[in-house]
Amino acid sequence: MFPTVPPPAQRLLVFARLPEMGRVKTRLAASIGDEGALAAYETMLRDLLASIGDVSAETEIEILWAPTESADGAALTRAFGDFPTAMQTGATLSERLSMAFSERFFFHATQKIIAIGVDDPSLPRALIDDAFALLDSCEWVIGPAEDGGYYLIGCRAAAFDPMIFEDVAWGTSSVFATTMGKIVELQSSVAVLPVRWDVDVAEDWERYVSRGVSQ
Repeated sequence: MFPTVPPPAQRLLVFARLPEMGRVKTRLAASIGDEGALAAYETMLRDLLASIGDVSAETEIEILWAPTESADGAALTRAFGDFPTAMQTGATLSERLSMAFSERFFFHATQKIIAIGVDDPSLPRALIDDAFALLDSCEWVIGPAEDGGYYLIGCRAAAFDPMIFEDVAWGTSSVFATTMGKIVELQSSVAVLPVRWDVDVAEDWERYVSRGVSQ
């Protein structure tokens, strides 16, 4: 018999979209057009996947892609390479986050989960690893963004409560504050990471490119 290999205790979930004209970076597209926004998103996705690095014995990395009719094996491989992928489920971002965490905690025996998006394409693996380490002593970890949102959120299995993602005005400057309030309401411990910034509008993209991060 072959020995059973336990799944990694940590899982990084990357919430992403397939690169499609008119369906990515819509706020950015308002300034630079659909073609420019698509090219920017493709660059951001490529940079992020390079920045977060590879799976390890301790940490699984999984790409959760938003439902789209154009998704097939070839398209997923072109966009996300060899990373494991799964389709997001749920009608709203709140539902999609809650279901992603719940399913992996309860069906995959994951002990710690961190979720990120593509809006911070230079997010370093070292910071993600630090966030996982913080979950050894805290129940939640969150990375605030300059615009009032967050670029990373994670928790331990025993601490998870879907109410953290409920009734959040996504895309507004109140996301971080609302989420922190919910964590306090649960009387959970939380570690707050350094403030970073997202690429959402033309000024953000210019800032990103000017720093020479993207080629």
